[in-house]
Amino acid sequence: MIVLGKRLSGLAFIILSFLVVSISAYIYEQSSQTISQNIVEIATISLKNSDLGNINEGQTKTYTNETIPSLGNAISITITEENVKLHFNSNLDEYSRAYSTYTIDVVLVEKPAGSNLEVGSTMCTLSLSSPDYSSVNLDSIGTYCFNFEITTTANPVDEDTPTSITIVVSAQSS
Repeated sequence: MIVLGKRLSGLAFIILSFLVVSISAYIYEQSSQTISQNIVEIATISLKNSDLGNINEGQTKTYTNETIPSLGNAISITITEENVKLHFNSNLDEYSRAYSTYTIDVVLVEKPAGSNLEVGSTMCTLSLSSPDYSSVNLDSIGTYCFNFEITTTANPVDEDTPTSITIVVSAQSS
């Protein structure tokens, strides 16, 4: 009777161990299934003060592609599927000591046929207090071009202060 009880206990432990392994394998399989999405870097754009010239402390300047032709068509993106979201990240927040104002308006200047976006409209604004912007939605397949319009006001400085603003543009498909 004791031998039979030991055998039944042993058999129960064996069955229990198979059951635990089966449930663990099922749970592991469920937890390893994920939905993923890729954010792809499209371009990195650098604006240097040598491109914009000099600004005196306390002075405010606005730059457009008419005054600085190299700002024209700063971003050109061709997309092959609808509803691509653009993300803009910059290092503007690093320059809050040198500037009281530094805003970069990203303006749409060209769009593909079928897009509901308005040419000439500001798609996003990057600033010292808001250096990153996401979710500019490109709604149609084709090429989009954007210009920059930049307004800066320099704070007082002890010496010449070089500035190099970097904007990283990335895209994400819906």
